[in-house]
Amino acid sequence: MEEFFDQARRIMAEQLGIEPETITLDSTFEEIDADSIDIVEMLMAIEDLYDVEFPEENLEDYKTMGALIKALYQVISAKQ
Repeated sequence: MEEFFDQARRIMAEQLGIEPETITLDSTFEEIDADSIDIVEMLMAIEDLYDVEFPEENLEDYKTMGALIKALYQVISAKQ
């Protein structure tokens, strides 16, 4: 899961124009100034990378990067 987090963190950091190291599993999206569009764009990049689909209707339930990463990782793991 760490490799997966590193990829997601890199994608999000690139989108936000910040250093990847500033994003941790405990980072809230508010702390890193990521809005819903940023989150959806990161999800789309991950979906393309892993050829999966993640339900976007409950995005507001994920308050931290770690919570979203765990949910994404479960979707990807279930597909493999």
